[in-house]
Amino acid sequence: MIDNGGLLESVIEHAAQLDEVDYDDIAPSVAALTGSGDLGLVPLLSEALGRFLDEENFYGRDLIAGVLAGVAGIAALPVLLLAADRDLGDDQDGLQSEITAVLGADPVAGRELILELVRSDAPERRRVGLLALGLVVEAGDVGLLETAAGHPDPDVRLMAVEAVVDPAGDDRAFAVLVATSADPDEQVRMASISRLGASGRLEAAAPLARAITDPRYRVRARTAYALGRLGSATGTPALLRLLQDDDDRVRDQARDALGAVGGSAAVDALLAEAAGQDPRLRAQAGKALARAVDSDPRVDSQLMLLAQDPEATVRSATLSGLATVADRSARWSALAGTLANDPDATVRQRVAVLAHLLAPDDVDTILHRLADDPEATVRQTAATQLSRPPR
Repeated sequence: MIDNGGLLESVIEHAAQLDEVDYDDIAPSVAALTGSGDLGLVPLLSEALGRFLDEENFYGRDLIAGVLAGVAGIAALPVLLLAADRDLGDDQDGLQSEITAVLGADPVAGRELILELVRSDAPERRRVGLLALGLVVEAGDVGLLETAAGHPDPDVRLMAVEAVVDPAGDDRAFAVLVATSADPDEQVRMASISRLGASGRLEAAAPLARAITDPRYRVRARTAYALGRLGSATGTPALLRLLQDDDDRVRDQARDALGAVGGSAAVDALLAEAAGQDPRLRAQAGKALARAVDSDPRVDSQLMLLAQDPEATVRSATLSGLATVADRSARWSALAGTLANDPDATVRQRVAVLAHLLAPDDVDTILHRLADDPEATVRQTAATQLSRPPR
C-alpha cells in the first residue's frame, strides 16, 4: 500500500530546500499524490501551503497548491484564492493555472464557493471573494458589483469596473461606471472612462466631460480617446478644451478623437491646425481630418492640399490617415497614383504599403511602377506587396 503521508513529507522536504532543486526528483511523488484522491491529506496540504506562504517560498506554494487541487478539486478553490492574495513577488503563473483548472472543471460549484467568500463576515475573505467574482460574474450580480465598487481596496473596485455587465442596456451598471469615473485611484478611473466610451450611451458624454480636468495626463488622454469612441458631437466642447491641454500626448489624443467625432465644430479646429506653421501639427491634423472626411464637405479639399504639403512627413501622414477610412472604392486612386511619383522615397514607400487600400482597382499598376523605383527600399516594399495574395 502506498504511504501517501510519507510521499507528502518527501514533497514538503523537497520544496523546503533553499538551494537548487530538480523537480524531476519529486515528480513521481507529486503525480501519485495528485491522483490519489486522498482527502485525508487536505489538512496537511493546507498546513504546508500556509507554511510556504509564510516563508515566501513560491516554489513550495505552487507545488503544494497543485497537489491540493488534484486531491480536493473544486473544494480547494477558496484556499487557492486566499493563497493567490498573498504577494510573494512572482508572476503566480502556476498558481493561477491551478485556479483556472479547478474552476473550469466545475464553474457552478466554483461560483457558489466564491459567493460564500463574498458573504463572509471576515473582511479578508470577503475581499478575496469580491476579487474573484469577476471570474464567475453573471448579469444579476450588479448589486454585488455596486458593493464592490465602494470597497476600500482599489483592486476590488477595479474588478467591479471590469466585471460589471454591459452598461448599454443596464442603468445600474451605467451608474457604477459613472460613480467610479471619479474614483480616487487612477487605474479605476481609467477603466471606468474606457467602458463609458464604449457604452454607446450619449449620456456618457457628461461624466466624461467632467474628467477632462483630471490631474493625471493619462486619465485626460484616456478621456479624449473615450469621447472619440463614443462618437457623439455632445463631447466636442470637451475635446476642444483637451486640444489646448498642457500635455502634447493629451492634445494628440484629442485631435484624433475630434476626427472620429467629426462635424463642423470639430472640423473647424482641425482645419485651423492643418493650416498652421508646425509641420508636426499639420501631419497630425491630416490624419485626424481623414477620419472626418464624410462629416464635412470641406475636408476633401484640405486633404488634397495636405497631400501636396512641402513636408514629406505631412504627405505621408495624410496617406496613412486616408488608409484608415478607405472604403475600397476608387475615391483616392488618383491621389495614390500621383504620390507614387512623389520626390520623397518615404512617401513612395508609404504608397506601396497602402495602395491596396487607397487604390484597389489600380494597385497592381502602382506596385509594378514602384517595383522599378530608383530607391531600393521602395522597390523591396513594392515587391513584397506584389508577392502577397490579393486582399
